[in-house]
Amino acid sequence: MLARTALVIACLELAGCAAIRPPASPPELARAEAAIGEAEREGASADRRAAMHLALARSELAQARRRMSVGDRDGARWLLRRAEVDAELSTLIVREAGLRDAAGRTLDQASTLADRAE
Repeated sequence: MLARTALVIACLELAGCAAIRPPASPPELARAEAAIGEAEREGASADRRAAMHLALARSELAQARRRMSVGDRDGARWLLRRAEVDAELSTLIVREAGLRDAAGRTLDQASTLADRAE
């Protein structure tokens, strides 16, 4: 009888520990965090438009974490997708600005060469 009671108590304790474990993070969390990191590495904070989208992505990530903490997994996943897209847009804005600058320098160089050739 004592062994059976001990076994029941041990099983209940294990079940309780398993129930307390928080649910796994959705895969969208890692993608959103990676996209935000990429935007930061590209220098999105230095460009006004890119910084705006980066700030949106960070805000959406924070909101998603709050929703996950209260169990709203679907709402969190939706916000994480938005955060990922805003961060990617931020990265693209920075890259576009860099390409525009490079194109402008190339045109200036071409113009200089054409002037010298005349």
